[in-house]
Amino acid sequence: MLVSAFATLFAPSTQAADPEPPPPILLDPIPDPVLDPFANAVPVDHAPRLGLPPYRLWLSPDVAFGARVFPGPGNTPPLVLAGAGFSWEIDPHPWRVIRAPRVRYRLAAGATILALMSYGLADYWVHMSANSVDWELSWSAPSFYKKAWTLEAVRFDTNKFETNTYSHPAAGTMTYLAARGAGLGAGESFLFSCAGSVLWEYLGEYREKVSLNDLVLTPQGGFAVGEPVHQLGLFFERGEDNLVNNVLAFVFSPFRYLRRRLEPGHVARAQALDDFGLPADVWHRFDVLLGVSAEAERDGLRRAQRRMGVSTEILDVPGYDHPGVLTKRLDAGDVTSFRLVGSVDDRGVEQLDFVTRVLLGGVYDQKIVPDGRGGRRGYTIFAGPSTGFNYAKHRQEGLEEDKIGVANALGATVDLTLRHGDARARASVDVYGDFGAVHSMAASAYIKGRGDAGLKTVVADKRYYFALGGTVRPTLSLAYRRFELGAQLTYDFFESIEGLDRYQERVTNDVRLRDRRAGERVWLSYTLSGDKSPLAWVEVEHLDRWGRMGPFRASHASTKLRAGIAFRF
Repeated sequence: MLVSAFATLFAPSTQAADPEPPPPILLDPIPDPVLDPFANAVPVDHAPRLGLPPYRLWLSPDVAFGARVFPGPGNTPPLVLAGAGFSWEIDPHPWRVIRAPRVRYRLAAGATILALMSYGLADYWVHMSANSVDWELSWSAPSFYKKAWTLEAVRFDTNKFETNTYSHPAAGTMTYLAARGAGLGAGESFLFSCAGSVLWEYLGEYREKVSLNDLVLTPQGGFAVGEPVHQLGLFFERGEDNLVNNVLAFVFSPFRYLRRRLEPGHVARAQALDDFGLPADVWHRFDVLLGVSAEAERDGLRRAQRRMGVSTEILDVPGYDHPGVLTKRLDAGDVTSFRLVGSVDDRGVEQLDFVTRVLLGGVYDQKIVPDGRGGRRGYTIFAGPSTGFNYAKHRQEGLEEDKIGVANALGATVDLTLRHGDARARASVDVYGDFGAVHSMAASAYIKGRGDAGLKTVVADKRYYFALGGTVRPTLSLAYRRFELGAQLTYDFFESIEGLDRYQERVTNDVRLRDRRAGERVWLSYTLSGDKSPLAWVEVEHLDRWGRMGPFRASHASTKLRAGIAFRF
């Protein structure tokens, strides 16, 4: 009866005007469902669905996803069931399933990340005496209830500034590179990195409160640093098969390099190479700079330091800056860059700035045509969501060292280049929402005046705090033949987050803190000869820092004059 009613429901009503009901239709019995209810089913493409199909098992990649049909007797319309995967559709050869790329890559990524975490866990227990000061919980239901349900055991930690803004993002970079090296895409690798961070915080350090800042800075820093590094590894991998390129490919993306060496097959090299043996089909700019730096004061230049650094930019857009009309969608990682520069003297690092940028996707548009005089004219523009990371430190005479570690969590980038013959103008702007750790300019003055009783733990002990904020970074460069004139403005603002201190129950004076940073940098360079020859450059950089904590304020300003030579590849 149930079968007859079900089939009648889907039969067309050809006698709608007849008040008499149609005669009953007898259907052939369905085979025993214990054996296989779909034994007589016929695959049908583009058949109508009866609602959403059940969840298909992802471990059965070889089974067709078509709808299934039970033939009816005579002119009775067939009974159509949407295609679905059930337990009996699992591939009978499990090793073949495991060898499928989408499964193999994920297993390799998970195994590598677990191996890295095992090393970290061993190191954690070797240094048990140092880590045990943070032990407040146990492997028990009440502890996990606080960590996973009420979230009262999810707080900001009290680690050193460098641990939170350098060591943990570096660990996130390794887990991200492990997933990327296993063959996963940028988005899935980020999810694996997030999963590794959650696993470590909840299970690896099960005796500690969950570190909220680590859950953000570790995977986000890992992505924002790891993707530009991974793209460098891919770039050198596609270069000429020589010792330098192979070493650089291993240094920047070690897990991918090892996988390529262990798996059968050949590495896809670029068809066109430049004079340095680097791929010529991908636009890139690598600068290695050396020089000197000095602080400009009213009575002249003082405190000279040695200046060194490296900057990279890769635009993996075929046809970029070449004659043609092109519009295309950009994927995550198609546009990446980082800049690492610093000044050192006999006392150590005087100034350090590390900035990355990764485009998460977007749109690219280009129209470049020959100008009839051997040059080109036109424009290129790309725009899309982006992310980044910034770690900076600066020694301030008479004050504590200024330090900032910021995850430019999510923002947008617009980049426009105009060409006309030998002249070129490029303008870009990055806008981000930030989370990070910031040295408080005014904390020392506040504590000196009012003491540290009841303050946030990291403010009282280490003079920094966790903050939300924003960054705006416009850049403009004008080039004509061998000359280039450029300027960049960086403006950041930060405001403290209250109520999430590791020992919040002890905080009785949760004072709000605010800080700002404004940097202006202007440079002029001259290419000595040719397109890829050394450049002579001079630069002026001015940095202003302001801070406020309660009624106390503090500020510092410095101006640097620098000069040197850069090698461009």
